Amino acid sequence: PIVHYNQLMPQAKNIVVSVENILAGLVVFSIGLAKKVLLADSLSPIASQGFDLVQNGAIGSLDAWMALFAYSFEIYFDFSGYSDMAIGLALMFGILLPINFNSPYKASNIIEFWRRWHITLSTFLKEHIYIPLGGNKNGVLVQLSSLFVTMLIGGMWHGSGYTFLLWGAAHGALLALT
Repeated sequence: PIVHYNQLMPQAKNIVVSVENILAGLVVFSIGLAKKVLLADSLSPIASQGFDLVQNGAIGSLDAWMALFAYSFEIYFDFSGYSDMAIGLALMFGILLPINFNSPYKASNIIEFWRRWHITLSTFLKEHIYIPLGGNKNGVLVQLSSLFVTMLIGGMWHGSGYTFLLWGAAHGALLALT
């Protein structure tokens, strides 16, 4: 999770190691580890096989759907698992980190999805890019362009390839249309 300095440092100054904190942290860490190792890593070969079939131009409808769902859940369990592991480790020392994923695939639209997916990144992008660009305070055109630029930057945050830029543009356009 991406945590603001002012939210983390007061807790870091008062670290409390206790049996309760260690046990609670171990539970959360174990859940995250299980998401990563048992779920995400098990779905990875299915998604990879689908990508290989696409490269060879030999993918059928069923394989495409399997690869799509396998990859979607692989990245969710991978990211969510790592976040849970970080939250669990911090909890062992009495540090409370915010929840970072809240069942995003249960969202009914793209706006709700982004309120549930990588919550701390979405908050960071909103506070440090969207609002300084004008947010929703200066009319619809500024709001929509701020949203689009924010998602473009969010795409670049994920990686330097053009696919990440296109991913950010697609999400920015979907959010602007909603």
